[in-house]
Formats: sequence, C-alpha cells, structure tokens
Amino acid sequence: MNFRSSASEAQVVIAGAGPTGLMLAAELRLGGVDVVVVERRASGTVGESRAPGINARSVEILTQRGLAEEFRSRGKLLPGVLFSGIPMAPQDLDPGWPSAMILPQHQTERILTARAVELGARFEWSTTVVDLRQDDHGVEVLVEGPSGPSAIRADYLVGADGGHSAVRRICQIPFPGDEPVSWWVVGDVQLDSPPDGNGVFGRNERIGIYQISRAEPEWFRLSLMRATPPADRTAPVTLDELREVMRDGLGTDYGLSRARWMSRFSDGFRQVTNYRHGRVFLAGDAGHTHSPIGGQGLNLGIQDAVNLGWKLAAVLNGSVPDALLDTYNQERHPIAATVLQLTKAQTALIKPGAQNDALRAVVADMLTVPETCLRIGGILSGLNLRYPLGDTHPLVGRRMPNLTLYTDQGATEVFDLLRPARPLLINLGADGLSGAPAGWADRLDYLEARLDPALSAGSWTLPVFGEVPACDAVFVRPDGYVAWVAPVDAPADVGALTGALDRWLGTPADAMTA
Repeated sequence: MNFRSSASEAQVVIAGAGPTGLMLAAELRLGGVDVVVVERRASGTVGESRAPGINARSVEILTQRGLAEEFRSRGKLLPGVLFSGIPMAPQDLDPGWPSAMILPQHQTERILTARAVELGARFEWSTTVVDLRQDDHGVEVLVEGPSGPSAIRADYLVGADGGHSAVRRICQIPFPGDEPVSWWVVGDVQLDSPPDGNGVFGRNERIGIYQISRAEPEWFRLSLMRATPPADRTAPVTLDELREVMRDGLGTDYGLSRARWMSRFSDGFRQVTNYRHGRVFLAGDAGHTHSPIGGQGLNLGIQDAVNLGWKLAAVLNGSVPDALLDTYNQERHPIAATVLQLTKAQTALIKPGAQNDALRAVVADMLTVPETCLRIGGILSGLNLRYPLGDTHPLVGRRMPNLTLYTDQGATEVFDLLRPARPLLINLGADGLSGAPAGWADRLDYLEARLDPALSAGSWTLPVFGEVPACDAVFVRPDGYVAWVAPVDAPADVGALTGALDRWLGTPADAMTA
C-alpha cells in the first residue's frame, strides 16, 4: 500500500471513538493537546444500549468535568448495586454513598462526542489504522480513509479500539487470558408480547440468570445464556438465532419482531501485561476484556482515559519527563486485574446448576454482612480504589471527597474546582503554607478555604471513607486523586509537598531556568 508522502500531524492520535477514546480526547483537549480521533465507523453508535451501566465513580468523574447534569437528565439513577443479580444496598449502611446510573451507550457517546468536538478534538470517521511505525521521536500512524491511504505523524498513539484492537494486533502485543467456555446473546429488541409489560429478570435451571428489561420506550434489552455453544462464534447474530435461544431457554420468544442491535459475548477474560508499548498505549477493552456481567467495562475505560489524559498533556507541555507515563500502567493495570477476578466470580454465579445455586445462596448471605457489602460495593462502584501513592494518610492515593469549601467569595465544591482538569492545592489553614510553592504556581490552582464547622477538628466522617484524620491542606491530581495531605496535628511538611509536586508536575520553573 502506498501512503501519501506528506503526513498530517497531531500530538496524540486516538484509535477508537467509543466512550474510552471520546473521554480521552476531551481530557487531552482540556490539557491543550492537539488530538485526532480515528474511527472505522462512519459515525458514533446509533441506537444501541451496549454498555449502559455507569458506576458511582464514573458518575463522580463526569461531575468533576461538568457533564453529570446532562447524563442525569437522560439516564436513570440506581439506588443500589447488583452482584450477579443479588441486590446490595450500601446506601442503607452509608446514606452518603453516591449513586450509579443507567444510560444506553449511544447516548453516552453522543454526549462525549459533543464535548470532545466543543473542546476542539478532530475526528476522522470511516478511517481505520492499518499500520504504524514508531521511533524515539514519535509514531507514524498509517490509516485508510474515504480519500485513500495516508499517514498521521504524532508524538503518541493510544489504542482505544476495543477487544479486537487493531493497534494491539499491529504492535504484536500478547493478550493472555482464559478461553471462553460459555456464550450469551444480547440485543435491543422489540417484542409483540413482552413479559409483564416491562420485562422480566429471572433465573432457571437451563440458562441461569436472564434479563429482559425496558431500555428505551420502544426497545427491550435482552440478555440470556445459550444452552449450547454457537455453531460459528464469528458469524453475526441473527433474529433467528435470538428466537432459537429464547425458545430454548425460556420456552417463548415473546413475539420477537425486530432488533436494532444484536451481539454475543462470552466468559473469556484477557489482559495485556503492560498498557505501554513505547509511544503506544492501550486503554479500555484494547488492554483488558472480560464478561460484561457487572457492567465494569465502560467504567474501566473511562477511568483509564482520565488517568492517562492529564499525564500525556503534562509530558507534551514539556514540564514533566516521559517517565511519568509509566505510572499509567503501574496504577491502572492492578485495578483491571482486580475487576477481572471479581467479574469471573460474578459470571460463574449467573450460570445454571445446583452447585451454583448453592454458592449463590452462600454469597447472598455473606453480602448481608455490612463490612462485606461495603467492601464489595466499593470495588463494583470504583469508590474504594487506591493508587500506591504512599500510606502517610488514609486519603493519599484515594479519590478526593466532594467537600463543600467556603471562601471570601462564597461556597464551592471540590468537584467544581476540578472541571479544568488542573492540579489543585487546597489550603484549609495549614501552618507554613502560604500560596502555591514557587516554581509550580503556573501549573496548579491554589485555593485558601474553610470547611463546614460540622466537620470536627480532629477527624472527618465522610461518605464511603468513614472516619479519617482531618487535613489542613490537600494536593489533588487532575484525575481527582489525592497525592499529598497536611494532617492537622503538625505543621505542613512543605518538603514532602514539593516532592509530590516535583513527581507529578515536573521540575519547578525556577530550577529549569537556573
């Protein structure tokens, strides 16, 4: 294939315009990065529910970027959490526990696409990545689009192109894991005789748990296990196959008449060993795939994007060494590995069989124990994630709570301050801290504020966290995770703060010009 000799340029090329790629594009634009999104489809997802579950941590992230209001206006908040269909209610134990949400994926993509375009991301639709070459200075992405073959020269490439990632295949990155042993069919369908009018969620001895639920006014979301493996796993799903699987497993097809989207999934689980390959990164399903039971895939991808985006921007803006990008794999790989293990357990529990029924009963009983409910609920919700940033304080490495802050200009919330995706240093009265440390003032936002007196001086009781020692100052990364705190029982350790700033924001400006 001959490529045009004059390549276009961008700082970052993103392969894939699903939720992961779209979120990453918006994050990069907030950091001032020139980004091109390459997508093989002619447009975004149209009329497909696909991955509708948005967990509580992802809802928090959307709030931090000013998107949650639009999501809430279109979606439905969930009062609890499900573990393989077993209801859990962490809100009953912790009234401040944030809510998750249900929203069909095509609407998620529509919102994120609009935001990325608004921020200035460029898109090349109907365009596929066919090859790439990288060196010490950048990567050349070879693509095939409506105008024929061409090339894009960039500093970095991110493969956010799904479980069958072309970027991963071209780079010959191994994708180890477990081969599937069971298969399910899923789709958005119209039913002439829907069960109970609005759907049904049940379990039987032939196919285990099945779900037929109303996704949108005219459409039902169908998900049920095949009693037998498909004859051809690679063949597209057809209406006839859906009818056959429904009749085989449920005894009826409920008058299935039409589908706008059909697919199948399996219980195969895979994860690359490293999300970085030189100047190429993998995000979302390109780096880890698993059964969608539990609704973790979209959320892992969005949170991969938010972790990687600000780091790429910091490196490209010249303030931080390229080594910062290694922390993307160090932080995100173990999170996905934990989720994959939990999803394996959830997938096993939805399958049929007397032994699985017994196991479900034991697990359901265990989940009534408050400590177990909160622990498992925290993993499923993404709320108890902790990056290895040190153990100097219970908040370090964890998500910053959305505290209300009071200033001379009025009240604000932490999540509102994170909308620009900039580092944030909050001074709540720390001794020895007056203003942003010299050399980093232009790289972070600094705020002096007070807390609600209802929070005691010695400790804070916070949703999800419980009781933690209070802080006099907090340094929050652009992705909303705490990287340093000043406890109330000692003067602020400015040396530790400058160490954290140097690690995450790079060499101070005065040292660079000295």
